[in-house]
Amino acid sequence: MTLRTEEYCILYDTREQDILIPNVLAHKGILTKREKIDTGDYRIIYKDGYMPPVTVERKACIDELIGNILDNRKDENGNNRFVREILRAKEEGLKFYLLIQDKDYYKKLITGRYLSRVNKNAISGMIMSLTAKYPWVHIVACDREISPSMVHKILYYELREELKKKWLIYRRSRQIADSF
Repeated sequence: MTLRTEEYCILYDTREQDILIPNVLAHKGILTKREKIDTGDYRIIYKDGYMPPVTVERKACIDELIGNILDNRKDENGNNRFVREILRAKEEGLKFYLLIQDKDYYKKLITGRYLSRVNKNAISGMIMSLTAKYPWVHIVACDREISPSMVHKILYYELREELKKKWLIYRRSRQIADSF
């Protein structure tokens, strides 16, 4: 199953500061639209209005991610804004991709080459445990220059797989109806 670019649109949040991704996608002929997104920075919408349960949250670098994780402004449940967004994704039934635009992300994570003075083992433990603690979270790190392609590929293939599932369910229901 192949989707044509006119069949879907990449939505990006109104609060998104870096518009490299939407600009590059638009330049490649992919429809983009700035819209308020409650969870994450990027979503995809199909021509019939269907939005698969997936979002992409962009972080400019490992330092931004660490700052978000260490943010001590917590709510009454002890969760900071970043954790609340991850939990909101679960409540909304969304797969949450955390895209870090940092080509040396893993090297910096392991060696402690970042601005925070927190112990490298503590930071790497906090970050790596995100996917263990929150299994709907997926971490993807890449060069800033290829991040538009990564956002597109993540959202495109998630949409495509969801549409395949819907098509299979439809076919099965037709087969059952035809058997009566």
